Amino acid sequence: MSEQADADQSPFDEPADLLFFTTLGCHLCEEAERMLSAVASSQSFTLAVDAIDIADDEALVEKYGIRIPVLKRARDGEELGWPFGEEQLARFICQ
Repeated sequence: MSEQADADQSPFDEPADLLFFTTLGCHLCEEAERMLSAVASSQSFTLAVDAIDIADDEALVEKYGIRIPVLKRARDGEELGWPFGEEQLARFICQ
């Protein structure tokens, strides 16, 4: 890949490692986000996370409404739903 192509690439072009199903005003989601940030900063690799507000999609509300926060690994579709702690989150990310 040329240097120009690298310069034109946005971090948003990278596929997400995790999908984070959340919504505004969800205090559990805020707690999960803090844990995710702490775990990600302790890892030796970059973690790409896409936050998805379930309120924008009726099907997502139906699926995740009472389960959020939920993290989903993009590579295999495995999900981790609340409640979880930092150790469980770290194991989930590193699997």
